[in-house]
Amino acid sequence: MKKYLHFIVPLVAVVLCSFFLLTTLDHKVYDLFLRAVPSLEEDPSVLVVKIDDVSMERVGLFPWTRDIMADAIVFLREMGAKTVVFDLSYLDRSPVKVDPAYVQNELPGYLDYGFEQINSAVAQILDSIAGQNPSRDELEAYRDMLIEFNSGIKGSLDTSIAYVTRDVDEYFAKTLRFFGDSYLTLTMINANDIIGDEKTFNMANHDTEWLESRIALTDLSVQHDTKTPEAIGIHPAISLLLRSAKNAGFVNADPDADGYRRRVHLLHKFNDLYYGQLVFVPLLDYLGNPEVTVTDSAITLTNAQVHGTETTIRIPRTTDGSILIHWPKKKFVDYNTLSAWELIGYNRHEAAFVKNLGNMNDAGFFSYWTDDETPLEKYSNAQYIRELLYEGEQPDDGITFATYRDYREDFFSSAAKLIDPAYEQAILADLDPDDTELNEYVSGFFAEVRQQYRELLEMRSKVSAKTAGSFSIIGVDATSMTDVGLTTFQENFPNVGVHATISNMILSGQFLDESPAVFSVLIALILSLALAFFIKRLDTKESMFVGIVTLVISVFALLVFFIMTKRYVGTVVPFTSVALTFISLSAINFLTTIREKSFLRSAFSRYLSPEVINEIINDPSKLNLGGEKREMTAIFTDIKGFSGISEQMDPADLVNLLNRYLTTMSNIVLENKGTIDKYEGDAIIAFFGAPIHMDNHAALACKTAVRMKEAEQELNGIIEKEHLSPLPLFTRIGINTGDMIVGNMGTANKMDYTIMGNAVNLAARLEGVNKQYNTRGILISEHTRNQLDDSFLVRRLDRVRVVGVSTPLRLYELLALSAEASETMLAYCAEWETAIDRYEEKQFDEARRLFFSLASRDPEDKIAPLYIQRCDEFITNPPESGWDGVFNLTQK
Repeated sequence: MKKYLHFIVPLVAVVLCSFFLLTTLDHKVYDLFLRAVPSLEEDPSVLVVKIDDVSMERVGLFPWTRDIMADAIVFLREMGAKTVVFDLSYLDRSPVKVDPAYVQNELPGYLDYGFEQINSAVAQILDSIAGQNPSRDELEAYRDMLIEFNSGIKGSLDTSIAYVTRDVDEYFAKTLRFFGDSYLTLTMINANDIIGDEKTFNMANHDTEWLESRIALTDLSVQHDTKTPEAIGIHPAISLLLRSAKNAGFVNADPDADGYRRRVHLLHKFNDLYYGQLVFVPLLDYLGNPEVTVTDSAITLTNAQVHGTETTIRIPRTTDGSILIHWPKKKFVDYNTLSAWELIGYNRHEAAFVKNLGNMNDAGFFSYWTDDETPLEKYSNAQYIRELLYEGEQPDDGITFATYRDYREDFFSSAAKLIDPAYEQAILADLDPDDTELNEYVSGFFAEVRQQYRELLEMRSKVSAKTAGSFSIIGVDATSMTDVGLTTFQENFPNVGVHATISNMILSGQFLDESPAVFSVLIALILSLALAFFIKRLDTKESMFVGIVTLVISVFALLVFFIMTKRYVGTVVPFTSVALTFISLSAINFLTTIREKSFLRSAFSRYLSPEVINEIINDPSKLNLGGEKREMTAIFTDIKGFSGISEQMDPADLVNLLNRYLTTMSNIVLENKGTIDKYEGDAIIAFFGAPIHMDNHAALACKTAVRMKEAEQELNGIIEKEHLSPLPLFTRIGINTGDMIVGNMGTANKMDYTIMGNAVNLAARLEGVNKQYNTRGILISEHTRNQLDDSFLVRRLDRVRVVGVSTPLRLYELLALSAEASETMLAYCAEWETAIDRYEEKQFDEARRLFFSLASRDPEDKIAPLYIQRCDEFITNPPESGWDGVFNLTQK
């Protein structure tokens, strides 16, 4: 069983992960991967006309009456929009609407005119019989004439009153026909949408024949399709509107199980006929009605015309027949949008402008007009053309939308001439200049109309820049509405953005795809088996490295693949399978070797530092004899006069004192990452830079020495207080840096992890040299000094030859950490350097003066008197001319 463990574990891991994680977490990983893919390229022609908070605030509560949206899309069409798609469901008839503007502005005129005609007819008859004595037959004739005339007036008034109410659905339907490329919504009814056991849907109230003959996509080449979902019914817009629009598409876009919207179907089937998604249907027309081929793997559009370029668009389908949504990496607020208020507000502004033109007409402003038709009449002409188009006039009659636009341009040209200052001046020239009130009235009226006209042009220019040639989608983006979803890049994402994104995907040809789950399982199996193969043959560190690399590969490689191919391969199963394989095999290996490591740790913990033990456990070959050459720093310590102290103490008290001292100093060594080589009575031998390599071994050794001297002062306070020693302790420390041999020395049965070499011996010599110079306790060599920065405060001493070393070297006394030194000490050391310079330059009189000054300032400095004595000797007996300042030390 154990023999095949490295084969069984990966298989079990892959099976478990595939069973539990095949589709649950990959959605989240896909969302993260999507952030690494370049953002979707957006086509400037795709425009969202959003019914936003501003629109609702200014127009009123939503839904609006359909004539408002009808007038909005007329202006949208006039401004150059090619296609309008409604992401609004018109499922019910609207109530008949009273037209307040008509009642207020037009109906009173019709009524007044009718009653004036009646009054005029009555007056004429009365005038005819005045002064006469008509016969009964003549009176009956006059009566019949009056009744017949009034009947005609009544019919005219009935017609006028009938316009008080408007069928807004009929008006909206005419507008949809007028626009041309207008598209409405369908809702596909799926079996799981029906509550209860009855999985049917009543289509009796819907125009099934129209749906099948005019809405269903018939020009499809279906080669092999098993993935398109089938509906049990269709809920379209009301028949009046549906028959007036060019076509319709379904709006179904269900989110994934976690609520995120990642995919959408472009096709649905009902009664064996195909129906297209809301924007897919108009896009086919927008792209020149390309050939559509449907297979399980893709929907292909052949000979599609994208902005004048013929191309083939292949839309990949996922395992369930949907397409993945390639979201732009931004929030909806940054999409190409236009507020619906820009359209509705313009219509209201134009209505106010036209009303002012009517007021100008009533006030006689057009009496100076020399053209055949006034701007108001030209406006009426354009409206008449619009009404003709509403009533179904065809291009064969010479009336098209271009005709309407020409009439509109004629209206604006005429209005521009009206507000020209020359026309205003012509009127003002005939007014009495003394009639200030009348002149101001005329000028004010022109100023108001002129300002309205400028604002109209600005609004038209702003809207036209967005809408010219646009593929416009009208939908809701308001905080009070619930038509929102959750996407990778935004919570509460307006669902109308789904349609804009799909449009951009198709126009740019930038799609995403996903691989079947079996690919994910195969990758997981290959990686897990490969990992098991290497773990079986590698040591712990190498296995850890390979495991981490394999985990990274299981994610990073698939991410790179996704970025390059836009095809997502399930990542969770490979990653978790590799992780489970790695953890399981590592645990098995750990349980197998834990007894061996426990034995090693127990056996050597009494002799070696924890770091050395860890290295031996990680690499048992280090138990072999031998060492390596490495630059390190050695430190030797010794207590001054410890033999004399020992003679005065009871052995038990001596052991207690020594243990206390060694414990304190050893802890400082270990805290600074040092390794204690051995204890020789009161002496400590330690080194820095092995077994763990470190670049700052010299600095750590010097810091250790400084902290030892600080700890010595605290320990002496305790010793004095508790009478632990007849004398205070004074530690001398020698430090040297250089190449040393470090490793296990001894025999195969008894070995020691230690250091050796000339650099080690020099450190030992320096500890003894402290005594000859009467230092404060710490001497370091120039080799150590060269590896220190300014964070340590040292003072320069002689160049010497120590016993057993022929090459002279400079000595330095380590005093403190620079950051912890007082200003007095810093100044003292600076002056000391000057004194040493004078001394070595043989300026002994000046050097003596400086050393004397230093000694008087710090009586505890025992080195300054030494140099004073030397200066006195050299002043009396000057050194030879070749004197190099090197002293030969004769004591160890």
